[in-house]
Amino acid sequence: MSTLYEEIGGESTVGEVVTRFYGKVLADKRLAGFFHEDDMEELSEYQTEAFTAALGGPGSHRWELAKQLHQQRGIYHEEYDLVIGYLADALHETEVADHVISETLFAIAPLARDVISTAPSPT
Repeated sequence: MSTLYEEIGGESTVGEVVTRFYGKVLADKRLAGFFHEDDMEELSEYQTEAFTAALGGPGSHRWELAKQLHQQRGIYHEEYDLVIGYLADALHETEVADHVISETLFAIAPLARDVISTAPSPT
């Protein structure tokens, strides 16, 4: 039985998806501000590691640290939905099969509770 990581195409495809994903996120003025102080090369490596682990690929990820870092950023449902949309777009553009995209988005859905802020939204 193969993992989602293998079905996506492994390391090279995950790397391409992450590159496309951040290109989209950083081009969106509603999201770019979340990353203005980040080292994007380091963040891309970190995201590749996280995405790989979430899809059953090799390695591990520091999920507790990820939760802490995201909670400090004040990310709400609106921003999270935009990010997931850009991830889906990046997966489509990388020619990942539709059923694998659906399974991928389903696999990462539980991470929303660790990313979306629990503080009241300012809007």
